[in-house]
Amino acid sequence: MEVHQAADIILKAVHDDINGRIVFSDFLANQTEGYDAHTTVEIQGIYNKALLVLMDEGLCHRGFSADIIELGQKGVDYKGDYKKYLKKKKTTLGLEKTRRILPIFTFLLAAIGFYITYIKTTNNRREKAKVIQARKDSLQRANNQHSKGKR
Repeated sequence: MEVHQAADIILKAVHDDINGRIVFSDFLANQTEGYDAHTTVEIQGIYNKALLVLMDEGLCHRGFSADIIELGQKGVDYKGDYKKYLKKKKTTLGLEKTRRILPIFTFLLAAIGFYITYIKTTNNRREKAKVIQARKDSLQRANNQHSKGKR
């Protein structure tokens, strides 16, 4: 069992309770029933980590006693579905990263577009300059031929 699975189990247990709260020690005793001492300690450690994750995310919080776990506002919003919460959180983080990176790509695209436009205009100017020079050369040859013929 991993921490996210344990967090899902805890959140469902708290959400499914009529009052939206559980006694954590009773919950742990119920979850570790029938296991040997070593396995029980490992399972309790995983559930304690899962509880810390839920409390950090605002899905659950401690009640009036340290042993009472109550459903938080986010836990109510997600209807006790930790997987749904994780999915939305990953999507939100992905969109946030994209929002931060997108201006860089936009700048690169604009710079490449500017460079391509600059190269095209430079090539067009060179081609026009060649045409103009060829016209000047042909006019100059024509003038030279006319001036040689008059001598």
